[in-house]
Amino acid sequence: MKFINLKPYVFGVTFFVFSMGVAQTKSNLEKKEDTIAKPVNQPLVDDDKIDIDFYGFIRHDAFYDTRQVIGAGENLVPLYPRDEQLDINGEDINDASQFHMLSVLSRAGIKLKGPDVLNAKTSGILEGEFFGSSEGGINQFRLRHAYIMLDWETTQLGLGQYWHPMVVLECLPNVVNYSTGSPIFALNRNPQIRLTQQLNSKFKVMAAAISQRDFTPDNTAYRNSGMPSLHLQLQYKSEKFVAGIAQQYENLKPQLSSGEAIQKSNERVESFTTMAYAALTTKPLKVSAAYTFAQNASSLVMLGGYVGYSRPDQVDVFKPMNTQSAWVDFQQLTNKKIALGLYAGLVNNNGVSDPVEGAVATTYGVTSAWGAVSASEGGRSINQLYRVVPRIDFKLNKSIKFRFEIEHTAAEWGDAQIDGTGSGNEVTVNNNRFHLATFFTF
Repeated sequence: MKFINLKPYVFGVTFFVFSMGVAQTKSNLEKKEDTIAKPVNQPLVDDDKIDIDFYGFIRHDAFYDTRQVIGAGENLVPLYPRDEQLDINGEDINDASQFHMLSVLSRAGIKLKGPDVLNAKTSGILEGEFFGSSEGGINQFRLRHAYIMLDWETTQLGLGQYWHPMVVLECLPNVVNYSTGSPIFALNRNPQIRLTQQLNSKFKVMAAAISQRDFTPDNTAYRNSGMPSLHLQLQYKSEKFVAGIAQQYENLKPQLSSGEAIQKSNERVESFTTMAYAALTTKPLKVSAAYTFAQNASSLVMLGGYVGYSRPDQVDVFKPMNTQSAWVDFQQLTNKKIALGLYAGLVNNNGVSDPVEGAVATTYGVTSAWGAVSASEGGRSINQLYRVVPRIDFKLNKSIKFRFEIEHTAAEWGDAQIDGTGSGNEVTVNNNRFHLATFFTF
């Protein structure tokens, strides 16, 4: 008899029941003058008050692709149009449409405000959805954010899982689909420790130590490195303008041993990523843009990764692939029910700067796992990809909203080279996605 793993479902139901209980608790708290019940003979004090805010939305997605695509979550996150695959008659097998509907992006969360600790205001967020943590886990409940914040007058300390610091919420593509602009723009949520210091009324600096959890097929190389990824960011922010520059360093240890003779390996792969971004908000329009130079960009769900080189009787060595991307997003700002927007971007796979000639080359990272890059003989790699996405929003009232976009994506594929790029037998394939998302926000 085949047994079904009920743990994910039990957890999801538990969280739902817990959330409903929290909502009722909030109501009860308000009726009891916003205080928490204390043990007998212990006085009630305002300093122990906990404010609870329950939020979320029900979301339904319907989408149609004119071509087969590589994506995540049953292609709810579209990343790359699939390479040309010819049959015996010269017909492209991947030149075939597909349609799907899902509601797995429906979301529930809790915002908390707690008593002061160490002269700091405390707050937290716990949020999840039903996207699952793997392709086979679609519909299962998964954690999005679990983040604790301590705020002093000019300093904030954050601990937990939250958006990667490269995902700057003040400068974000406002696309409809769940990709958030990837593989051109960074997409990641990470366990992290983040320290933000307000330098003055407009400048702040942020430093973070980061690990990997959900956005890699295997985080062993990150754990075996013995150190977190390190991030540093400087931001300027005024009422209408925000700009910043971010730098990240990663040091991974992909293997403990390698070679036919099983030799201990101390080889590492170092990578540096830099991003510059800006957003301008005017009365009719918000314009956001960013440029990124990344190494091992697959950890950000961008085009890239790293390459391992194997040679007889030698320990494998690893080198990061280089990636460049740029994008711009226009969003109409209006009080009317209809608002327009446009996103456009380009990403280039520049490969490894100094590949090891004569070695057997293998790519690593989520982009490689999806089959979008390769360094092996007979493989195929994407050299570049561009995307243009016009969109329109219909806001019927405070709760109900419809969003529709047409996403045009073009990718150039070529024969895999040992540096991870594609050269020879190049072909450009295109996909058009028509995507309608419906929201009921609470």
